[in-house]
Amino acid sequence: RLYDDDPTNELIEMGADLIVSVNASPFNKGKIKLRCDMVAHRAKAQKIPIVFVNLVGGNDGIIFDGASLIADEEGDIILQATAFEEFVETVELDVRKPDSRGITGNEIETIRRALVLGVRDYAHKNRFQKAVLGLSGGIDSALVATLASEALGAENVLCVMMPSPFSSEGSISHSEKLIANLGCESRIEPISEAFEVLLKQLEFQKPNRGGENLAAENMQSRIRGLILMAISNAEGRLVLATGNKSELAVGYCTLYGDTNGGLAVIGDILKTEAYAISRQINRSAGREVIPIEIIEKAPSAELAPDQFDSDSLPPYEIMDPILQMYFETKLSPQKMIESGLDADLVYMLLNKVESPANEFKRRQLPPTLIVSKNAIGIGRRRPVTHKYRRSQ
Repeated sequence: RLYDDDPTNELIEMGADLIVSVNASPFNKGKIKLRCDMVAHRAKAQKIPIVFVNLVGGNDGIIFDGASLIADEEGDIILQATAFEEFVETVELDVRKPDSRGITGNEIETIRRALVLGVRDYAHKNRFQKAVLGLSGGIDSALVATLASEALGAENVLCVMMPSPFSSEGSISHSEKLIANLGCESRIEPISEAFEVLLKQLEFQKPNRGGENLAAENMQSRIRGLILMAISNAEGRLVLATGNKSELAVGYCTLYGDTNGGLAVIGDILKTEAYAISRQINRSAGREVIPIEIIEKAPSAELAPDQFDSDSLPPYEIMDPILQMYFETKLSPQKMIESGLDADLVYMLLNKVESPANEFKRRQLPPTLIVSKNAIGIGRRRPVTHKYRRSQ
């Protein structure tokens, strides 16, 4: 409780034999269980049934999960509403049989359902019936396409493949397999010709094996962003950004390129969580919705020859726990190092997170669907201009 007054006690003293608590409690990871525990504890402590009624729906990046519940005077949850859906039920309070329809027992599945609701409500409340996104053949865009297809209907989702001179064969074939599995609309818009024209006009060189030509690399991403925005303007489609929280946190993204869009669907999802949600989607469907080739291949931006994310970043399995400690647990670098993490790695990553250049990128992101306690954007506010560098 964040206030000194205890309205429950006051209402009981006034003769109340039932408490109805009307809420707009937003979703984040672990929130449904936390809410259940809180209401059950209060009902048992005060020996009074509590009906906890919660808002359901999305508003900008904030997702309200609903998941209303009733706890009896013994602290037993006798009704749990279905999460992420409107729910109406008539209940007699002497019915003691638990009803846990809203509890999935699977945190990853809960997050998936939150994202689907977030996409659906953001699109419809802003009068978009259709969406468009760039499909690269990687895990992030595959996951966003799958979530959007469930939220809006596959027939309303356009996946645009935009191969460059550095795109692998799998970037198209794996994307086409996903499109067939989802049943959504698709187009191929190669960017090679536009890329070559701009290279010549600006007298840039193509990226080499080392990937030193950052301007030319980012140019490819910005050409793709231009294509998606043009389609949005011409057809009235909502552009869905596909960047994940891990990449956005350390600045591994292109401003006005892959950060373009009207909604950042997985901007609060770590890369390892994106893989976990993708596997959960396949398990729940009982079939391969997201091709296993996409899930298992090494992540790559494909902006230079033989380029992989691991060339610039630690493996996500190592990086994500540090980012989670920073954003959600809010541990200091010293505490992270005391837990056994490598000091150089911790400071290298946190310097990237705190970089003014990367904060400048994040400041210009589209609204992000929030599923954690400390999302980039509304959950974390920092000035762009600051002198800040962590060191041992």
